[in-house]
Amino acid sequence: MIRDGIQRFGRSLSAMVMPNIGAFIAWGLITALFIPGGWWPNEHMAKLVSPMLKYLLPTLIAYTAGKNVGGVRGGVAGAVAAMGVIIGTDTPMFLGAMLMGPLAGWCIKRFDKWTEGKVGAGFEMLVDNFSLGIIAMLLAITGYLVIGGIVSGLTNALSSGVDWMLRHKMNPLLAVLVDPAKVLFLNNAVNHGIMTPLGIQQAAEAGKSMLFLIDPNPGPGLGILLSCWVFGKGMTKQSAPGAAVIQLFGGIHEIYFPYVLARPLLLLPVMLGNICALSFFTLTDFGLVAPASPGSLISIILMSPRGQTLIGILGVLIATAVSFLLAIPMVKARPDFQGEEEQAAAERSDGGESGTIRKIVFACDAGMGSSALGATRFKARLLKHRIEGVSCTNCAVDAIPEDADLVVCQGTLAGRVKGHPVLEITNFISDPALDGLIARLEGKDRLLTPERILTGLAAEPMEDAVRRAGHLLEAAGCVKEGYAEAMLERERITSTYMGAGLALPHGTAAAKDSVLRSGICVLQYPEGIDYAGETAYLIIGIAGVGDAHLDILARLSSILEDEAVLERLSHEAKAEEILQTLQP
Repeated sequence: MIRDGIQRFGRSLSAMVMPNIGAFIAWGLITALFIPGGWWPNEHMAKLVSPMLKYLLPTLIAYTAGKNVGGVRGGVAGAVAAMGVIIGTDTPMFLGAMLMGPLAGWCIKRFDKWTEGKVGAGFEMLVDNFSLGIIAMLLAITGYLVIGGIVSGLTNALSSGVDWMLRHKMNPLLAVLVDPAKVLFLNNAVNHGIMTPLGIQQAAEAGKSMLFLIDPNPGPGLGILLSCWVFGKGMTKQSAPGAAVIQLFGGIHEIYFPYVLARPLLLLPVMLGNICALSFFTLTDFGLVAPASPGSLISIILMSPRGQTLIGILGVLIATAVSFLLAIPMVKARPDFQGEEEQAAAERSDGGESGTIRKIVFACDAGMGSSALGATRFKARLLKHRIEGVSCTNCAVDAIPEDADLVVCQGTLAGRVKGHPVLEITNFISDPALDGLIARLEGKDRLLTPERILTGLAAEPMEDAVRRAGHLLEAAGCVKEGYAEAMLERERITSTYMGAGLALPHGTAAAKDSVLRSGICVLQYPEGIDYAGETAYLIIGIAGVGDAHLDILARLSSILEDEAVLERLSHEAKAEEILQTLQP
C-alpha cells in the first residue's frame, strides 16, 4: 500500500512536468546559446531567459497540474493561483506551482460536484465563469500572502541541502536513492518531479547544475545492455543491441529496466556506474545548463556548457565502462533472462483473442517513453507483415482510450489497466508475446489454416504421409525442423490409428521442446492408405504446446465421433468445409 501511494505521488509529479518538457528544452537552448557564457552570447536574446524561468515555466506546470485534476477549468484556475506564489517571492516557484496547480484543480472539481444539478437552465455559463474567477482570485491572494513564503522557505532549505552536498562532494551518493527508484519506473517522477525543479533554480544562480545529470546519464543502463549483448545468450543477446542503441541515442531508459528487474543484482553495477560518473562530474565541476530530456548522449551534448562537451561525453563513457565490467559475472551466471516465468506470462496472455483487434495501445507510466518506442516498432512490424486495418498508438497507462481493443504494457503496469484486454511483455525490442500478437493478426496462430489442408491426395506409404504432415507443421512455424521424424518414432512405439479411417499422428514426449505453438494439419486420402495394417482416409497431424495436445484430441474426438461427419471429411469435403468444421 505504501509503495502504491509513493508510485501514485510520483506519477502525479511526473504528469505535471512531462507534458511541458518541450518548453523546458526551449528555455534550456535559449540559455545555452545566448547567455554571456553561452555558445553565441547575445544581450538582447538573453533577456528571454529570466522571464521564461520565473513566469512561463511555473505557469505551464500549474496549468497542467490543475487540468490533470479539474479539467480545463482547473488548469486555468491553477495558472492564476500560481501567479500569487510567483509574484510573492523572488525564488523560481516550481514547487509552488506544483502545489497550487493541483490545489486549484481540486477546488474547481469540488465546486463543480457541489453545484451539479443545482444551477438553473441558462445560468451555467455565468456560474462557471464567476466561480472560476472567484476561486482563482482567492487562491492567488492566498498564494501571494501565505503559501509563497512557506514554499520559498522550503525551496531554499532544499537548495541549501543540495548546495551542502555539492560543497562536501557527497552528491554522487544520490545515485543510491535515484537508481532503485528508476528501475521501478519512477524515473520520470524522480527526474522531472524533483531533480528538474531544483536543478533549474540552481542553474539560474550558478549557470549550470549537476542535478540534471543524476537521472539522465544513459551510461549505467548502456553498460548493462552491452554486457548482455557480449555475454548473454538467447533472447537477452538478441534484444540487447537494439536496446543499447535506443538507450544511448534515444534516451529511453525504460528499455533497460526489465534486464535489471529480471536479475536484481544488476542494480549494483547501475548504481556504481552512476556514482563513478557523478564523482567525475564533481571533480571537474561539470553540470548542464538545462534538463537533458530525453536522457540521451545527444541531449547531454546539447545542454553542456560551451567548451565542456567532452567532459559530459567522458562521464557517459565512465558510467558505461563501470557498469559493463561489474555486470559481466552477473550476466554470465544467468546469460538468458527470458526464463520460464516470462514464457509462462507470454502463454497466459491471450493477445486479444477474445475479439477482433482494430486498435492496439502501448502504455507506459508517462505515455512518452517506452510506450512510444513500442508503438513505433510495432507499427514497423505491421507494415513489414502487410497487416492492414490495425492502428497502433501509445499513451499513459492511466489514460487508455475507451476504444482500445488491446493494451500492451510491461507486467508491472498490467494491474492498472481496467476494462481492456492486456498483453504483458518484458521487452519492447524482442518479446515472444509480441511475436504471438503478430501471428494472431496474420491469422497464423490459428489451430488450422487453409494451407495446412490437402485434399484428394493419391495413396502413398504411411511413412511418407506422416512426414508430409510433419513438414506441413514445420512450414507453418508450429514446430521445429525434425518434428516429422519424432512423429514417425511415435508410430514405431504405438500406432496413432484411431479407427473408422482416422489417424492422429503426433510427436513423442521427448519432442515437446520442438513444438513452438499448437496447430494441426489435415491430409485427405479418398482411396485410403495402408496405416499399420489398417486403412486410413483422414490423417490429422497434431502439435501441442505443453498438454495442449490433450485438448486438441478431445476436441477432434468430439467433432469426429459423428460417423457421417467423419465419412464426409474423409472422402468428399473440400478444404473450406474441413476448415469450417475443425477450426475452433
